[in-house]
Formats: sequence, structure tokens, C-alpha cells
Amino acid sequence: MFTWISDRRTARVLRAVALAAVVPLAGCMGGEPGALGFLASGSEPATRDALRKVQMYDGDVVVRGPAGYCIDRRTLRRDRDGGFVLLASCESLSGLRGHGVEPVLMTISVMPDAPGATRPTPGEIAALMAPAKVIAAHETTDVTLVHFASGGDGVLDGGDARHWRGGMLLNGHLIALALYAREGSPMAGKDGRALLTDLARSIRRASPSRPVAPAATETAPKPATDGSDSSGLSTDSG
Repeated sequence: MFTWISDRRTARVLRAVALAAVVPLAGCMGGEPGALGFLASGSEPATRDALRKVQMYDGDVVVRGPAGYCIDRRTLRRDRDGGFVLLASCESLSGLRGHGVEPVLMTISVMPDAPGATRPTPGEIAALMAPAKVIAAHETTDVTLVHFASGGDGVLDGGDARHWRGGMLLNGHLIALALYAREGSPMAGKDGRALLTDLARSIRRASPSRPVAPAATETAPKPATDGSDSSGLSTDSG
């Protein structure tokens, strides 16, 4: 049976997913307002940079953040080999006052659907991030989460070394999650676990329930089309 790291090819793909959750952040590190705006003061990012939700793989996976967290349009990536989404507070991305939340960065990487895919275990996620030390592991019906003691400060300038990573399975798609917080933030601890669990639930609730195809298929992403919701923030329906 196909598992998260059942063969060498899958292991290479998932290591690429782990890197994909880091590389797009580099473009946000130059002091620009936006996803990292909570590390600077007085930033006024454009409202169009904040999306309430995005669809991937013809809507197989719909990413929607927990209350108060939006998607940074500038870091959105969708192609046949996978997708990437970065979430931060809606206020920091849009410049609009609203639902105040603890500033964090959450990343989501979505892989193409695969036959017989299974949700990763804590041990598999830990092995993927070796030799990073594991603080704790947690599983719910929606997601598997692992708390790591190191690595977060290497991704987020001014961030805590502790960070969370997780994995879930939705409509045949493996989804990798990560959460990074400011140094000393409660989100770098157990509060981050709760938020990442909330994110996984939000994704599952926003996405349709579809039977998994017997064979993997790769579907080209639809062009993004922008709308708006009652909050004045954009919604990506493509």
C-alpha cells in the first residue's frame, strides 16, 4: 500500500514538500509589508493581497483559514506538481481592522492525488524532519501534528525555534501543514497545536467530500478569478 514515505520516490517528493513550505517565505523577508508585517510596524498592505479562500485541483481541496487568518495572494502557487498557500492574519495582509488574532505564519503544501494514499503517522513526519528533536505529537480525526524543538527561527526572522508541522489526507491529496510564530509566543507551544488543528478542520469543512479515484490523476489548475466577501477581502474561486 502507498504510504506517506513508503518508497524512495515518495520520500523525495515529500522532502520537496517540506522545502516548499520554506522557500516561498524567502520572498517575504525583505521588510515588505504583508505576510511578515507583524514583525514590523506601520505597514499598510493592499486589500487585494488578502484572500479568504482558494481552490486547488478543480476544487478537490479548498483552503480557508481559521477566523482572522487569510491567504497571502502573492505567495500562492498552483501547478500540476502541487500547490502552496501561506496564511497570516487578515489585518496584516489587508491593512483593514477586523478580527484581532495572534500573529503567526501558516503554510500549506498540497500534492497531486495518489492512489491508496494514507495519512502520515507522527513517526513518518518526525523521520521526514530528522534530526530535528520532537517535543510532542498529536493526532485527531482530521490531522497528524508533530511539535519540533528547532528549525522555526531559520524560517521566520525573529521567530521561535519551536514550530509545528502536520499532515492530512483529503480527497486523495496529501497536504503538509506548518506553523511558525514569534519568539516566546504561545503559538509556538500548545496554542499553535490548537490553531493548526483548527486550520485542518477549516480546510476539510470548506472542501467537498469526493470518492477517491482508483488511479492518480493530475489536473491543471484553473485560472484564478477574484471576488470579494462581506468583509471586503478577496475570494479566489479558481
